[in-house]
Amino acid sequence: MKDLYISDDLDFSLDEIIGKCIGILGIRGSGKSNTAGVIFEELLKHSYPLTVVDIDGEYFGLKEEYELLVIGQGKNVDITIEPEDAPQVAEISLKQSIPVILDLSGYLKEEQRKMLKHYFTALWNWAGKLRKPYMIGIEESHEFIPQGKKSELKEIITRLSLRGRKRGLGAVIISQRSAKVEKDVLTQAGMLFLHRVVHEADMKVYNDLLPWKKGQVREKVNQLETGDCIYLDEKTTKQIYVRERSTFHAGFTPSLDKVETPQLKQVGESIIEAIEEAKKRGERKKSRVDELEEQVEELQDELSKKTEEAKELKRTAETLGYIEVDLDPPDLPKVHRVSRAVIESLEIADVLKEGEEGEAMRTVTETLAESQEKKSGKNKGKNIDKVDRSIPDFDNPDESEAKGKAKTFGLPYDGEGPETGTTEEADKRKEKGEESDFEELPSAIKQDTNYVINKTKRLTRLDRKILGFLVAHRPHSYSIEQISAWLKKPTGLLLSKRPTELLDMGLIIRQNKSTGLHYRANLKGFVEQEFSIYEPDMGSREKHLIISRLKEEFTRGFTQEKSTGNGDKKKKDKIKLTDQPGKKFRDRNLYDRNFSFQNEEK
Repeated sequence: MKDLYISDDLDFSLDEIIGKCIGILGIRGSGKSNTAGVIFEELLKHSYPLTVVDIDGEYFGLKEEYELLVIGQGKNVDITIEPEDAPQVAEISLKQSIPVILDLSGYLKEEQRKMLKHYFTALWNWAGKLRKPYMIGIEESHEFIPQGKKSELKEIITRLSLRGRKRGLGAVIISQRSAKVEKDVLTQAGMLFLHRVVHEADMKVYNDLLPWKKGQVREKVNQLETGDCIYLDEKTTKQIYVRERSTFHAGFTPSLDKVETPQLKQVGESIIEAIEEAKKRGERKKSRVDELEEQVEELQDELSKKTEEAKELKRTAETLGYIEVDLDPPDLPKVHRVSRAVIESLEIADVLKEGEEGEAMRTVTETLAESQEKKSGKNKGKNIDKVDRSIPDFDNPDESEAKGKAKTFGLPYDGEGPETGTTEEADKRKEKGEESDFEELPSAIKQDTNYVINKTKRLTRLDRKILGFLVAHRPHSYSIEQISAWLKKPTGLLLSKRPTELLDMGLIIRQNKSTGLHYRANLKGFVEQEFSIYEPDMGSREKHLIISRLKEEFTRGFTQEKSTGNGDKKKKDKIKLTDQPGKKFRDRNLYDRNFSFQNEEK
């Protein structure tokens, strides 16, 4: 006599199913849910305790012949519970061997996961103490143990399926999408009921599970009718027909025939009372938990405030505690009186790629040596520093730009030529040309431009200096250390107060280079984005006028003028670095150099 009547072609005992992981796979309409229902009927017939996770409220029909408890939120539940009540219900079900249908059809997805996490955790813990046979059935299991995704619930169910045998726990994994179920669970299953599938990914899973060639697997699976399946365990592989379930199947395919819900068995009052009492205990526990959670939230808020205060104090300490450190200068190439200003230009210029400094240094040295030989008669007694390679006037960017576009390793060439022109000529051009042209722009564009200018005036003094510096020396990019050197600001100050507002506005952009983060002006990109609403009426000429206007305003603070003693017109200071033995110019960011400041007035 058969212990479990699943099929006329299949015979196994109840003992064989204890602690087993059983997989039931197949598309809708293939008989998958019927097979699961038959297994549950056989277990209930032998008073085998179980919990069926019912996603769509289809398994309440088991109450037609068997006494079991339907809980959760749905149309046919005996008791409505919340996710927090799940541990108490799991404890009663396992201790008193009460079969449970966990109807999740009335919960949202997140509530379903929370319910199962509490329920299965309690089952695992109590099963470790009681060591009793118990079965768990999970419909639509691909939603809870998906392939390739990690979650706390997936970890719990996988542990129940693969390691529950020692605690007496078994699992029935039911899914219509084989490829979406965690493969470790399917490959370790002790019994498999494989119904028909059509999707190529699902067919591939069957190829991995069945000991046949691919062509044979496809042929046999395609021939399966409703109710037919391929049964697979450690000993045998064969095709069987699963009998129809004897209880009401709420998940049947609708038809025109009238279907009446059968009379269902009611759960004993003692079980209902036990569950209600467990819920009350759970509510009392929850109230205490709520109090503790409120205390934790208060402590977390207080901790967050203290953390912010500590961060602010740390930033202040970094700013005030800026320490100047003297470092030994690096080994520089030994050449005949090569200007240290040239060497510094090699270190600062970001146009050189890493590893090219040596080649550039040799090129500069050879060029200067040849120049010195040709002009040996004229230049006797003069330093090579007298070659036109002075450091640009970063305090007067307008003047630097007006004097031409020649560059020396990323630094402006300071020489004068016929194409450079003077500052006065540039001012005249502005007065006659671009300023008058800007006033001819539509009032809306002028208002938006002035709005941007006024907005930048509300920035911090440090941000305005950084903006002016980058605009004056665009399109080059500079690191925080380089910016702090030229602005004569402590590096710690710029590191603690980065130009985030300028970045958010889009006036400057940040670049990640091999030597670290660099910043550069983004006037063109800013204008194209902010004034795009005026296109197509606004062309390249109008954009150029706006950029010129913004550049003029942003760099205005970099022009420092002073009056001469005799009342002549104002002249601009020009900073130049020269070698002077015995005197040191201390650079806070790089190293000590034999430099000193020398003001030259023209």
